[in-house]
Amino acid sequence: MPLPTAIMNWPAPISWVATMPWPANMYSGKYIKHRDDPPRKFASEEARMEVLNRQVKPAADVARILDEAQVPNLLWGTMAAWLVGDWRHFNEDIQFLVLDHLIQKASDALFAAGFTPCTDPGCDVVKTVNNDYLIPPVHFHVEALYPEHEVLRLYPKSSHLWWLPDFGASAPAADDPHLMLSNDPRFPPYVPEGMSGPWTEVYPIKVLNRSSFTEAALWLFCRDIDHANGLYFQWMDLVIVAKERPEGITLPPRFQAMWQEFTIPEEQRTRRRWDPMVDLVNEMRANNELPPPPRINWFRTVEEAEREGCWF
Repeated sequence: MPLPTAIMNWPAPISWVATMPWPANMYSGKYIKHRDDPPRKFASEEARMEVLNRQVKPAADVARILDEAQVPNLLWGTMAAWLVGDWRHFNEDIQFLVLDHLIQKASDALFAAGFTPCTDPGCDVVKTVNNDYLIPPVHFHVEALYPEHEVLRLYPKSSHLWWLPDFGASAPAADDPHLMLSNDPRFPPYVPEGMSGPWTEVYPIKVLNRSSFTEAALWLFCRDIDHANGLYFQWMDLVIVAKERPEGITLPPRFQAMWQEFTIPEEQRTRRRWDPMVDLVNEMRANNELPPPPRINWFRTVEEAEREGCWF
Protein backbone atom coordinates (compact mmCIF):
# COMPACT_ATOMS: atom_id res chain seq x y z
CA MET A 1 0.00 0.00 0.00
CA PRO A 2 1.54 3.37 -0.96
CA LEU A 3 1.50 6.23 1.50
CA PRO A 4 -1.65 8.33 0.98
CA THR A 5 -1.24 11.88 -0.28
CA ALA A 6 -2.45 13.37 3.00
CA ILE A 7 0.33 11.63 4.94
CA MET A 8 3.07 12.36 2.44
CA ASN A 9 2.18 16.06 2.66
CA TRP A 10 1.47 16.23 6.40
CA PRO A 11 0.87 18.76 7.89
CA ALA A 12 -0.07 20.56 4.66
CA PRO A 13 -3.78 20.14 3.89
CA ILE A 14 -5.35 19.16 0.61
CA SER A 15 -5.54 22.54 -1.13
CA TRP A 16 -9.30 22.80 -1.39
CA VAL A 17 -9.74 21.83 2.26
CA ALA A 18 -7.66 24.82 3.34
CA THR A 19 -10.00 27.26 1.62
CA MET A 20 -13.28 25.76 2.82
CA PRO A 21 -15.42 26.97 5.72
CA TRP A 22 -15.17 24.90 8.90
CA PRO A 23 -18.62 23.51 9.71
CA ALA A 24 -19.41 21.11 12.52
CA ASN A 25 -18.46 18.11 10.39
CA MET A 26 -14.89 19.20 9.57
CA TYR A 27 -12.33 17.94 12.10
CA SER A 28 -9.48 18.67 9.69
CA GLY A 29 -10.82 22.15 8.93
CA LYS A 30 -10.86 23.09 12.60
CA TYR A 31 -7.33 21.78 13.02
CA ILE A 32 -6.06 23.71 10.01
CA LYS A 33 -7.81 26.88 11.16
CA HIS A 34 -6.10 26.83 14.55
CA ARG A 35 -2.77 25.05 14.01
CA ASP A 36 -0.79 28.30 13.81
CA ASP A 37 -2.37 29.96 16.85
CA PRO A 38 0.33 31.68 18.95
CA PRO A 39 1.52 29.99 22.17
CA ARG A 40 -0.83 30.45 25.07
CA LYS A 41 0.45 32.11 28.25
CA PHE A 42 -1.17 32.26 31.68
CA ALA A 43 -0.58 34.98 34.24
CA SER A 44 -0.86 32.49 37.09
CA GLU A 45 -1.73 28.91 37.96
CA GLU A 46 -5.17 30.13 38.98
CA ALA A 47 -5.67 31.65 35.53
CA ARG A 48 -4.61 28.41 33.87
CA MET A 49 -7.01 26.34 35.94
CA GLU A 50 -9.84 28.76 35.24
CA VAL A 51 -9.39 28.24 31.50
CA LEU A 52 -9.01 24.47 31.84
CA ASN A 53 -12.06 24.13 34.08
CA ARG A 54 -14.19 26.13 31.66
CA GLN A 55 -13.06 24.03 28.72
CA VAL A 56 -13.66 20.64 30.33
CA LYS A 57 -16.80 21.46 32.34
CA PRO A 58 -19.16 20.27 29.56
CA ALA A 59 -17.50 16.84 29.53
CA ALA A 60 -17.59 16.70 33.32
CA ASP A 61 -21.31 17.52 33.30
CA VAL A 62 -22.02 14.79 30.73
CA ALA A 63 -19.98 12.22 32.65
CA ARG A 64 -21.84 13.03 35.87
CA ILE A 65 -25.24 12.69 34.17
CA LEU A 66 -24.34 9.36 32.58
CA ASP A 67 -22.74 8.04 35.76
CA GLU A 68 -25.87 8.89 37.75
CA ALA A 69 -27.93 7.06 35.12
CA GLN A 70 -25.63 4.02 35.46
CA VAL A 71 -24.52 4.26 31.83
CA PRO A 72 -20.86 3.22 31.45
CA ASN A 73 -19.17 6.02 29.53
CA LEU A 74 -15.74 7.14 28.36
CA LEU A 75 -14.53 10.51 27.09
CA TRP A 76 -12.90 10.20 23.68
CA GLY A 77 -11.36 12.44 21.04
CA THR A 78 -9.21 15.53 21.12
CA MET A 79 -10.46 16.66 24.52
CA ALA A 80 -9.28 13.38 26.03
CA ALA A 81 -5.98 13.92 24.19
CA TRP A 82 -5.35 17.00 26.33
CA LEU A 83 -4.30 14.53 29.04
CA VAL A 84 -2.11 12.59 26.60
CA GLY A 85 -0.02 15.30 25.01
CA ASP A 86 -1.76 18.30 23.47
CA TRP A 87 -3.99 20.75 25.38
CA ARG A 88 -5.26 22.81 22.50
CA HIS A 89 -6.19 26.47 22.48
CA PHE A 90 -9.55 25.80 20.87
CA ASN A 91 -12.38 23.70 22.21
CA GLU A 92 -13.09 20.53 20.32
CA ASP A 93 -16.48 18.95 20.11
CA ILE A 94 -17.29 16.62 22.99
CA GLN A 95 -17.22 12.90 22.18
CA PHE A 96 -18.33 10.12 24.51
CA LEU A 97 -18.36 6.36 23.99
CA VAL A 98 -21.01 4.28 25.75
CA LEU A 99 -21.77 0.57 25.66
CA ASP A 100 -23.58 -0.20 22.43
CA HIS A 101 -26.89 -1.32 23.92
CA LEU A 102 -27.11 1.77 26.15
CA ILE A 103 -27.00 4.52 23.51
CA GLN A 104 -30.72 5.23 23.89
CA LYS A 105 -30.52 5.18 27.69
CA ALA A 106 -27.64 7.66 27.52
CA SER A 107 -29.61 9.91 25.17
CA ASP A 108 -32.66 9.78 27.44
CA ALA A 109 -30.59 10.69 30.51
CA LEU A 110 -29.07 13.68 28.75
CA PHE A 111 -32.46 14.79 27.43
CA ALA A 112 -33.85 14.68 30.97
CA ALA A 113 -30.94 16.89 32.06
CA GLY A 114 -31.67 19.56 29.45
CA PHE A 115 -29.80 18.38 26.34
CA THR A 116 -31.96 18.21 23.21
CA PRO A 117 -31.00 15.57 20.63
CA CYS A 118 -30.75 16.84 17.06
CA THR A 119 -33.16 15.11 14.66
CA ASP A 120 -32.53 17.28 11.59
CA PRO A 121 -31.69 14.95 8.66
CA GLY A 122 -29.95 17.86 6.93
CA CYS A 123 -27.64 18.65 9.85
CA ASP A 124 -23.95 18.91 8.93
CA VAL A 125 -23.10 16.39 11.65
CA VAL A 126 -24.90 13.57 9.83
CA LYS A 127 -23.77 14.42 6.30
CA THR A 128 -21.21 12.14 4.74
CA VAL A 129 -19.58 14.42 2.16
CA ASN A 130 -16.70 16.49 3.58
CA ASN A 131 -17.31 14.93 7.00
CA ASP A 132 -14.18 13.51 8.60
CA TYR A 133 -15.94 12.68 11.86
CA LEU A 134 -17.62 9.31 12.26
CA ILE A 135 -21.36 9.98 12.07
CA PRO A 136 -22.81 9.53 15.58
CA PRO A 137 -26.15 7.78 16.13
CA VAL A 138 -27.02 10.53 18.63
CA HIS A 139 -25.77 14.11 18.83
CA PHE A 140 -26.68 17.34 20.59
CA HIS A 141 -25.96 20.96 19.72
CA VAL A 142 -24.73 22.46 22.98
CA GLU A 143 -23.78 26.07 22.21
CA ALA A 144 -26.76 27.39 24.18
CA LEU A 145 -25.48 25.55 27.27
CA TYR A 146 -21.74 25.93 26.61
CA PRO A 147 -21.01 28.84 24.23
CA GLU A 148 -17.44 27.68 23.54
CA HIS A 149 -18.55 24.26 22.30
CA GLU A 150 -20.65 23.15 19.36
CA VAL A 151 -21.59 19.47 19.37
CA LEU A 152 -21.81 16.59 21.83
CA ARG A 153 -21.50 13.26 20.01
CA LEU A 154 -22.43 9.87 21.49
CA TYR A 155 -20.93 6.79 19.87
CA PRO A 156 -21.26 3.07 20.61
CA LYS A 157 -18.08 1.73 22.14
CA SER A 158 -17.64 -0.84 19.37
CA SER A 159 -17.26 1.87 16.72
CA HIS A 160 -13.94 2.94 18.24
CA LEU A 161 -12.84 0.38 20.84
CA TRP A 162 -13.96 -3.01 19.51
CA TRP A 163 -10.78 -4.56 20.92
CA LEU A 164 -11.30 -3.27 24.48
CA PRO A 165 -13.35 -5.28 27.01
CA ASP A 166 -16.61 -3.67 28.08
CA PHE A 167 -16.31 -1.54 31.21
CA GLY A 168 -18.69 -0.77 34.04
CA ALA A 169 -20.26 2.40 35.40
CA SER A 170 -18.08 2.58 38.52
CA ALA A 171 -14.68 4.22 38.75
CA PRO A 172 -11.85 2.09 37.33
CA ALA A 173 -9.68 0.15 39.76
CA ALA A 174 -6.24 1.54 40.54
CA ASP A 175 -4.65 -1.31 38.58
CA ASP A 176 -7.01 -1.16 35.59
CA PRO A 177 -4.81 -1.77 32.51
CA HIS A 178 -6.74 0.65 30.30
CA LEU A 179 -8.87 3.16 32.22
CA MET A 180 -8.25 6.05 34.61
CA LEU A 181 -10.13 9.06 35.88
CA SER A 182 -9.31 12.50 34.53
CA ASN A 183 -8.22 13.71 37.98
CA ASP A 184 -5.71 10.88 38.47
CA PRO A 185 -2.34 12.25 39.67
CA ARG A 186 -0.57 9.64 37.53
CA PHE A 187 -1.28 11.77 34.47
CA PRO A 188 1.74 13.94 33.64
CA PRO A 189 1.61 17.51 34.96
CA TYR A 190 0.85 20.53 32.83
CA VAL A 191 3.46 21.32 30.18
CA PRO A 192 3.22 24.58 28.19
CA GLU A 193 2.06 23.68 24.68
CA GLY A 194 1.80 20.08 25.90
CA MET A 195 -0.30 18.13 28.40
CA SER A 196 -3.06 19.85 30.33
CA GLY A 197 -2.28 18.05 33.57
CA PRO A 198 -4.95 16.23 35.62
CA TRP A 199 -8.39 17.83 35.81
CA THR A 200 -8.60 18.13 39.57
CA GLU A 201 -11.34 20.73 40.01
CA VAL A 202 -14.24 19.22 38.03
CA TYR A 203 -16.24 16.00 38.24
CA PRO A 204 -13.88 13.09 37.38
CA ILE A 205 -14.36 11.60 33.91
CA LYS A 206 -13.48 8.09 32.82
CA VAL A 207 -10.76 8.15 30.14
CA LEU A 208 -8.21 5.83 28.60
CA ASN A 209 -4.73 5.98 30.07
CA ARG A 210 -2.06 7.40 27.78
CA SER A 211 -0.88 4.00 26.53
CA SER A 212 -4.37 2.69 25.77
CA PHE A 213 -5.36 6.00 24.16
CA THR A 214 -2.37 5.64 21.83
CA GLU A 215 -3.24 2.02 21.11
CA ALA A 216 -6.83 3.04 20.30
CA ALA A 217 -5.67 5.72 17.86
CA LEU A 218 -3.36 3.20 16.18
CA TRP A 219 -6.11 0.59 15.77
CA LEU A 220 -8.41 3.21 14.23
CA PHE A 221 -5.68 4.50 11.93
CA CYS A 222 -4.96 0.97 10.74
CA ARG A 223 -8.65 0.36 10.09
CA ASP A 224 -9.32 3.55 8.12
CA ILE A 225 -6.07 4.62 6.44
CA ASP A 226 -6.51 5.31 2.70
CA HIS A 227 -10.25 4.58 2.92
CA ALA A 228 -12.68 7.03 1.34
CA ASN A 229 -14.38 7.64 4.70
CA GLY A 230 -11.70 10.24 5.47
CA LEU A 231 -11.57 9.30 9.15
CA TYR A 232 -7.85 8.62 9.11
CA PHE A 233 -7.05 12.35 9.38
CA GLN A 234 -8.53 12.39 12.88
CA TRP A 235 -6.74 9.21 13.93
CA MET A 236 -3.47 10.43 12.39
CA ASP A 237 -3.77 13.62 14.41
CA LEU A 238 -4.26 11.67 17.65
CA VAL A 239 -1.30 9.40 16.85
CA ILE A 240 0.86 12.49 16.36
CA VAL A 241 -0.36 13.90 19.70
CA ALA A 242 1.02 10.80 21.41
CA LYS A 243 4.21 10.79 19.31
CA GLU A 244 5.11 14.29 20.44
CA ARG A 245 5.07 13.17 24.11
CA PRO A 246 5.92 9.43 24.00
CA GLU A 247 7.50 9.20 27.45
CA GLY A 248 5.69 6.61 29.57
CA ILE A 249 3.66 5.18 26.68
CA THR A 250 4.03 1.41 26.37
CA LEU A 251 2.12 -0.68 23.86
CA PRO A 252 1.35 -4.36 23.28
CA PRO A 253 3.93 -6.28 21.25
CA ARG A 254 1.68 -5.91 18.19
CA PHE A 255 2.46 -2.19 18.14
CA GLN A 256 5.56 -1.64 20.27
CA ALA A 257 8.29 -2.30 17.68
CA MET A 258 6.54 -0.10 15.14
CA TRP A 259 6.04 2.62 17.78
CA GLN A 260 9.70 2.63 18.75
CA GLU A 261 10.73 3.18 15.15
CA PHE A 262 7.96 5.71 14.57
CA THR A 263 9.02 7.91 17.49
CA ILE A 264 12.80 7.99 17.06
CA PRO A 265 14.42 11.38 16.30
CA GLU A 266 14.49 12.40 12.67
CA GLU A 267 18.29 12.24 12.42
CA GLN A 268 18.21 8.55 13.38
CA ARG A 269 15.69 7.55 10.74
CA THR A 270 16.58 5.11 7.97
CA ARG A 271 13.21 5.41 6.18
CA ARG A 272 10.19 7.67 6.13
CA ARG A 273 8.41 8.10 9.46
CA TRP A 274 5.12 6.57 8.36
CA ASP A 275 6.64 3.55 6.60
CA PRO A 276 6.59 1.27 9.69
CA MET A 277 2.93 2.14 10.22
CA VAL A 278 2.07 1.27 6.63
CA ASP A 279 3.96 -2.03 6.94
CA LEU A 280 1.86 -2.91 9.98
CA VAL A 281 -1.38 -1.95 8.23
CA ASN A 282 -0.53 -4.18 5.27
CA GLU A 283 0.24 -7.09 7.58
CA MET A 284 -2.94 -6.64 9.63
CA ARG A 285 -5.11 -6.41 6.54
CA ALA A 286 -3.50 -9.48 5.01
CA ASN A 287 -4.27 -11.39 8.22
CA ASN A 288 -7.86 -10.06 8.45
CA GLU A 289 -7.16 -8.55 11.86
CA LEU A 290 -9.18 -5.38 11.28
CA PRO A 291 -12.93 -4.79 11.16
CA PRO A 292 -14.34 -3.27 7.97
CA PRO A 293 -14.06 0.54 7.81
CA PRO A 294 -17.25 2.61 8.04
CA ARG A 295 -18.56 2.83 4.48
CA ILE A 296 -18.99 6.55 3.93
CA ASN A 297 -17.46 8.79 1.28
CA TRP A 298 -15.83 11.92 2.71
CA PHE A 299 -14.93 13.17 -0.76
CA ARG A 300 -17.32 15.21 -2.85
CA THR A 301 -17.28 12.66 -5.67
CA VAL A 302 -16.11 9.11 -6.26
CA GLU A 303 -13.66 10.49 -8.82
CA GLU A 304 -12.02 12.77 -6.23
CA ALA A 305 -11.66 9.87 -3.82
CA GLU A 306 -10.02 7.78 -6.51
CA ARG A 307 -7.66 10.63 -7.44
CA GLU A 308 -6.51 10.72 -3.82
CA GLY A 309 -5.84 6.98 -3.96
CA CYS A 310 -8.66 6.07 -1.58
CA TRP A 311 -10.82 2.95 -1.70
CA PHE A 312 -14.34 2.01 -0.63
